[in-house]
Amino acid sequence: MDNHEIFWEKIRFSLLFIIISTVVFIILTKFIFKVPVVESKELLNSIDASEEIFDVQEDYTKRIKKTHKKIQEIPFDVIQIQVLDELDKEIQLYKKIYRDNDMNNRYIFGVQSSKTLKMFFDLSEEYNALKRNNKVLKENLEECKANI
Repeated sequence: MDNHEIFWEKIRFSLLFIIISTVVFIILTKFIFKVPVVESKELLNSIDASEEIFDVQEDYTKRIKKTHKKIQEIPFDVIQIQVLDELDKEIQLYKKIYRDNDMNNRYIFGVQSSKTLKMFFDLSEEYNALKRNNKVLKENLEECKANI
């Protein structure tokens, strides 16, 4: 055998091997091992929905931080019923996203943040009332001591 013949036999074998392996791969992927296209679409839709929820959560986080800052800065010593009512309504609005999305568990963060802010608001109000009452009690105590 000539070197030239050996070379062409190797080329023929390589080409035949590549063609057969390609055909076998195509047959395996098309007919035997099917890729679940429907599940992939559902998974991608679920991922897109989750990304949208994360964007909404980031927006709510910014709004909640602003409301929290308002609650911290409000002077409870001065009676401001209108401002307190507006803050209370703003806190209640955070629950709205949960109701608007048919009470989907993905939006439960609205209810949780609303309850947490309401609790912080009530505790701040009570704490300031307690400080105010404590101050009045001290003044009354001093007055009683002076009278005795």
